[in-house]
Amino acid sequence: MMCDSNKDDYHYLDRKEQVTILRLRTAHNRLNSHMYKLKIAASPKCSCGQDNQTAEHILQQCPLLEQQSKAVWPVLTGLRLKLYGAMEDMTKTATFIDVAGLRL
Repeated sequence: MMCDSNKDDYHYLDRKEQVTILRLRTAHNRLNSHMYKLKIAASPKCSCGQDNQTAEHILQQCPLLEQQSKAVWPVLTGLRLKLYGAMEDMTKTATFIDVAGLRL
């Protein structure tokens, strides 16, 4: 039997949070960058017009999501921490996706 201490914090997230984090980590999601590859979106660009709509863009750079981002992360937080950090960090990321109204 495997000891629970061997699991990383990802495994302690609820199912919805796990799905959100996995989709962001793997880039298999409904963001324009991925949907464009599948020929479902007309463009890989974000609606802000500054860059492709990727996980990195929406979590780190998108000016349209700046207010929501600052509400969740009042201090500068790196992408790696948002996607691979402690349970609290990944929960914040999943919350941000919900608050931003993004469907992954």
